[in-house]
Amino acid sequence: MSRTFSKFALSCLAASAAAGTLAFSAPAAARTVTVAVSASFTSLDPYDAPDILTRLASKSFYEGLFTFNSKMEPVPELAEGYETSPDAKVWTVTLKKGVKFHDGSEFTADAVKANFDRLLNPDNKLSRYNVYKFIEKVEVLDPYKVRFTLQSPLATFVRRLAMTNPQMICPSLLKDAHGLEGKKVTAFNACGTGPYTLVS
Repeated sequence: MSRTFSKFALSCLAASAAAGTLAFSAPAAARTVTVAVSASFTSLDPYDAPDILTRLASKSFYEGLFTFNSKMEPVPELAEGYETSPDAKVWTVTLKKGVKFHDGSEFTADAVKANFDRLLNPDNKLSRYNVYKFIEKVEVLDPYKVRFTLQSPLATFVRRLAMTNPQMICPSLLKDAHGLEGKKVTAFNACGTGPYTLVS
């Protein structure tokens, strides 16, 4: 079993434990965990994953700009912080420096724009398009700063960014991930900044 799938299994165990359905104490020497689940995940692409099981699996490979803490409050993950306009239509996110994708490239504002431009292109037919189509445009201000302009005010925009959908995929993987045929690229391959890399 690859270490990536092991991480996926641990994610499922953690989710079950958090729900109060499972309690366990893993031995210190354990390296592999096998878990039975009621359904298999549908894709490795968090932007094209309608179910929570799939999105939990993708968190093994990917990180987002924000995530939720144990109190379900949005906190920075790949972002350092943000500023918003008084009308809550323009959001400027500052990124952490020195973060590397699994392919060795640097995580920058260009990568954020590439991910959201792909999501917001209706021709790509991604299942999470409707959840984020309220974003009017994404602009790179400098290598570590990106600006989101929304179609209408949304005070909870950072919470929307903290959801498990908008995870940062390597631009090198995204270059061939356009249109219906491109969905296969991200469905069967993964390249992000998360704790595990895909072996098989």
